[in-house]
Amino acid sequence: MASKRRKKAKGSFNPLKFVLITGGALLVLLVVGLLVAKSMVDGWLRGEGFRDWLAKRAATVLRSEVTLAELEWKGSEVYTKRFVAFGCEDAGFSELALDGMRARAGGVVDKAFRVPEVSVNRLDLRFSPQRKAGLAWEGEGTSAATAPKMPAWLAKHLPDRVEVEEIAVAATRVSVEKAEGQVFLLNGTRTVLKPDFRTGFWAVEGKGGKIVLPDQPEIALKDLGLRWKGSELFVDRCALGIFKNGHIDGKGEIGFEDPGHFDLDLQISSIDVDELVQGEWRDRLSGTVHGPVRITGAPGALVYEGTLNLSDGVVQSIPVLNLVAKYTRSERFERLVLNQAKADFKREGERLELRNLVLQSDGLVRVEGQVDLVGQQLAGELRVGVTPGTMRWIPGAERLVFTEDRDGFLWAPMKLAGTADQPKEDLSARLVAAAGEAIVKDLPEGLLEAAKGLLGPGTVPPGGEQGRSPPSDDLLEQGRKALELLSPFLKAP
Repeated sequence: MASKRRKKAKGSFNPLKFVLITGGALLVLLVVGLLVAKSMVDGWLRGEGFRDWLAKRAATVLRSEVTLAELEWKGSEVYTKRFVAFGCEDAGFSELALDGMRARAGGVVDKAFRVPEVSVNRLDLRFSPQRKAGLAWEGEGTSAATAPKMPAWLAKHLPDRVEVEEIAVAATRVSVEKAEGQVFLLNGTRTVLKPDFRTGFWAVEGKGGKIVLPDQPEIALKDLGLRWKGSELFVDRCALGIFKNGHIDGKGEIGFEDPGHFDLDLQISSIDVDELVQGEWRDRLSGTVHGPVRITGAPGALVYEGTLNLSDGVVQSIPVLNLVAKYTRSERFERLVLNQAKADFKREGERLELRNLVLQSDGLVRVEGQVDLVGQQLAGELRVGVTPGTMRWIPGAERLVFTEDRDGFLWAPMKLAGTADQPKEDLSARLVAAAGEAIVKDLPEGLLEAAKGLLGPGTVPPGGEQGRSPPSDDLLEQGRKALELLSPFLKAP
């Protein structure tokens, strides 16, 4: 028996086929939509809209009027010849310029336009009292046409901020200016900046370049780590080179808001003392300086204070030491090797103060006291201590001059005057006077009468009368210059 085949009913519904067709159509629409959206976003990124939006965001963050050159795109990289921000009244700077800026776009993540890295040929940052008036960064000077012409559903997913991970600068220049001129300059430094636009802090790492301060030697920048926010620099570390072999490590704060302020703690080492002194002192003093130094105050009126220590110190060609060497016939005084040399100092303008000054050559001599230098004018109050017996060959030295016995030394006061190039002291004259007085008083009576005859017949010394012998005190006064030449040889060691 033949069976009848069933025929499919016309117009029957197949769900699987419907799903496949519909899904394919939606997928095509989605791909097309994404391509269209990408094209619209790319068009916005490469057009004036994104450049104006970027300039406005930079103006808001930097509180500045911003000028941004045309953006040139190559794949995911964008290049601009110049970016300039002119600081307004509440900005921390007066001008920021970037030349040759190239950035690699990282896409949009969480409504943030990510930039993993930026390279800059040159950065020029200037701090000065000259600022743009008003608060132009709130919207003046930037184009209002920052919104792209695209559907609202797509526009709301566009970025509202920029996140830059790192900015590498080949050459950095930072200057601080006041009405009287430039007071700080950092130039030629390679830097890496890591900005945090949410907090306003910029982490800065730097190497190389020079630092210039008014009336100071040029400083080489070896290494630098700091944080910048507005007009404040927080120096976490710095390593500097000064003079030929000098080295400085430091940290602190620098404020550039007018009038500006410095508060830095430094540790200096390996500075040749010849590079710190002038004139004849370069031949008289040698050694290397080290110690802590603090710098405070406004640029142009800085105050330097701290403690300086001298290593491998040698003092020579000092008149009073040469005189002592002559009298004692000891060459050790002519070239005094210092086992200890230190002083607290404070320099403000042309005034230099030395306090708690200590110079010691073990087993021989120690100097303590204070010295002031204003311009070239020198004034000092010192005490010179010698070991007992050192002055025994100088008549009257230990009995009439070095009269204080303390800490294993015999002490005598000494005053400094004159200038830094030509200092004067009063100890030499007192030693000569004491030697003369001791020698004359120790002469036998007959020899003393003969010495009086050296004055010559008819001489009228102060306090004397014609034909009469002068008082002994006047005799001593008249004979001191002659005794100065004779006293080293009257008692032989």
